[in-house]
Amino acid sequence: MVMFFRDLLLLAVFVIGLTAFMGILAHWFSLKLFGGRSVFKFVDHSKSFQSNWSNVLRRNR
Repeated sequence: MVMFFRDLLLLAVFVIGLTAFMGILAHWFSLKLFGGRSVFKFVDHSKSFQSNWSNVLRRNR
């Protein structure tokens, strides 16, 4: 009976791990196929917009 639960646990870990790994691979392939160079378009735009901001100085009370 202990062997059964050990095998069931190993199978569950394998299935969950394989599912997570397939999700990572699918995300990577979708970025490569459909993302192109526009993946960081919005991040780069907001960084360029914020580069001209000045730091706010805080006063100690």
